[in-house]
Amino acid sequence: MGDDQKSNSIDRVEIMRLLNQVVNDDYTEPALEQVHSAEERELYDAINRLYYEKRRILSDFDANLRRSERRLRDIIESTPVGICVTNQNHIYEYVNPTYCRLYGYEPHELTGQSFTIVVPEAYREQLTQLHDEFMGRRYELRGEWKVIRKDGRELDIIAEAAYIVDVDGEPKKVTFVVDITNQKSAERKLRETVDKLNSQIAERRRIEKVKNQVERIIRHDLRNPLNGIIVMAQLLERTELSDEQKELVSIILQSGNKLNEMLNTSLDIVQMEEGRYVLKADELSLNEVLSAAVAEVRNVGESDNITVDLNELNVPDTVQGETLHLENLFSNLIRNAIEASRPGDVVTVRVQKDDEYTVDIHNNGVIPEDIRDRFFDQYVTSGKPDGSGIGTYVAKLIASVHGGTIEFTSSESEGTHLFVRLPLQAPEQHGIQV
Repeated sequence: MGDDQKSNSIDRVEIMRLLNQVVNDDYTEPALEQVHSAEERELYDAINRLYYEKRRILSDFDANLRRSERRLRDIIESTPVGICVTNQNHIYEYVNPTYCRLYGYEPHELTGQSFTIVVPEAYREQLTQLHDEFMGRRYELRGEWKVIRKDGRELDIIAEAAYIVDVDGEPKKVTFVVDITNQKSAERKLRETVDKLNSQIAERRRIEKVKNQVERIIRHDLRNPLNGIIVMAQLLERTELSDEQKELVSIILQSGNKLNEMLNTSLDIVQMEEGRYVLKADELSLNEVLSAAVAEVRNVGESDNITVDLNELNVPDTVQGETLHLENLFSNLIRNAIEASRPGDVVTVRVQKDDEYTVDIHNNGVIPEDIRDRFFDQYVTSGKPDGSGIGTYVAKLIASVHGGTIEFTSSESEGTHLFVRLPLQAPEQHGIQV
């Protein structure tokens, strides 16, 4: 190949490097002098858009998490209930303003000290032992105690403690304290505050969980179109720059654009989990959806000579749904079938239409018995070192919002059949818009 042709060729290794950087969040935008052709510029632009869209989504989640943390701290700082956090060594790690006012100390006078500083000497050994037992057994602790202020005055307080594991992974004891001069009023404030704190803690955990799940889903969904980009880049490397080569570049760009679309729609998965997703259904050809899904993953088994045999319907095949999500559903399941097959096997995809559509995806592999009951749960995987356990979980969510179901049978004699059933008409129910 001549120098001009080499300068216009798109380097497969460079493409793989850039896409891996996008996935691993260490992406560096290529310098303009590295771009040698219009085709390359378009491809780099597509990858740049993908990277910045991913950063935007993760930034939104970080902002929500920070807002939740501020709300939680505002409640803790302003509540009329004294709150302290102690570690396994009995040391104060945090005290809120109410707690300090109750005992007559400034925060810096308590933080870093043993909690026994506020315990009368006669009870210190007993309460230290109870603290150790609490940290070991992780039970809820509630009781009335005598405490001593900085000025030496004793108080009667009611205290309720909860066991938590902090963000640093270390166990902590959170104690809520109220002066029980007016016991009924104190108990009411305590319960209201605990309930409010539990709600805010749960909200913070939910946001953090959503953020982690979205990132995992994004990384998983990048794999299928990533393979299309890599295969096309390999072909470009072996061909002359011709009309055919330009067509291949167009295919690469289509794969890149699809990655961007999947990134944008990954938040849909979160809404599906929460039951808030509104289906935007169009009339689609089920044959075309399946053909696109098969084309997307067909190359996965090429090195092991594993092929996919799709038997399309010869009758009207209109289904109502969203193209991207349905293609994602079937590409995930067909990919799994290919990865579970032996070299030389054939994965079959058969479609039947009765009072509903049934898509039967079959491979000769067997689902391990120990994961069958959890096959559609998150993060359940077996036999794949880099498997995320997200594919079947996402497929189940997508089928559900389309009013469908997924079931399977698996045995040594019959292999594994995955049955995806979809209604002929999209359901009209809460959370789904047709």
